[in-house]
Amino acid sequence: MDYRKTALLLVICFSFILGCKKDKCEDTIDQAYVYPVEKAIGKSYEERIKIFKIPETILHCLSTEALAKSCLDYPGIGFVWAYNGLQKGFDQLNTNCNGFDELWERGDKFHALYSLYQQKNVDRGDWDSHTDLENGLYLFDIVYVELVISQYEVLQNLSLSEKTKLFQLVLDNQKKKVDLIKYYGPVGMQTSIAILGRIMYLDNYEPLVQEYNSNEMVFLSVSELLMRNYNVVNTIMSLSEDYLKNLKSKQK
Repeated sequence: MDYRKTALLLVICFSFILGCKKDKCEDTIDQAYVYPVEKAIGKSYEERIKIFKIPETILHCLSTEALAKSCLDYPGIGFVWAYNGLQKGFDQLNTNCNGFDELWERGDKFHALYSLYQQKNVDRGDWDSHTDLENGLYLFDIVYVELVISQYEVLQNLSLSEKTKLFQLVLDNQKKKVDLIKYYGPVGMQTSIAILGRIMYLDNYEPLVQEYNSNEMVFLSVSELLMRNYNVVNTIMSLSEDYLKNLKSKQK
C-alpha cells in the first residue's frame, strides 16, 4: 500500500471519528425546549410546523423528562380538540411535533411521564376562586399528560409493577373526576378512561374485550378517545375495580 492510500484511509477514519463525536451529546439538557413562538407569528400553518421543529442537535440531548415536557409544551397541542376524537387529534400532533418520535425511542419514557403525572393534582381545591378560563387550562394541563400516557407506544411494554401503579393512580384520579364532574364533565374524563380501557385491552382482559367488541360507545372511548355516552364511564370504572384486584393478586 503506498503512502497516498494510507493517508486517504487515515483521513476517512479521522472524519468518521469526528462525525461520531458530533452525534454525541457532551451535556444533557435538563430544561424543556423553548419554542420560538414570536418567530411564528403571521406565518402559515406549514411554516409554523417547520419553525416549531426541535433542532436535532437539541432533540437528542434533552433528558427524557425535559423531552416529555417539551412535547407537552408544543404550541399547537390545543388543536387536538379540533378533530373527531382525541386520538385523531393526537395522531396529527404526533406528525407535527418531532419530539414524540424521539420520546417513543426512550427506554425510560414511562418513568418520566409517570413522574410528571404524579405531580398533577386533579382536585385543585379552590376551583370557585378561579375563572372558567383558568380552570379550563388547569384541566387541560392534566388531560394532555394523560393523552400522551394513553398512547400504545407508552402502554404496550409496561412491566407488571409499572402497569399496576399506573392503573391505580389513573383509577384514583378518575374517581376524583367523577366527584368533580361539575368541572371535568365527560370531556375531562376521556383520557383517563382511555388509559384504563387500553391497559385492560392490551392485557386481553376478557370482560373489557367483550364490551370493546360489542359496545360501540366503549369502542369509541377506548379506540378513538371519543366519549359519546357517559354510561361508558360507569362501565369502564366497574371493570377497572375487578381488573385492579387481579393485577395486585399477580404481584403476591
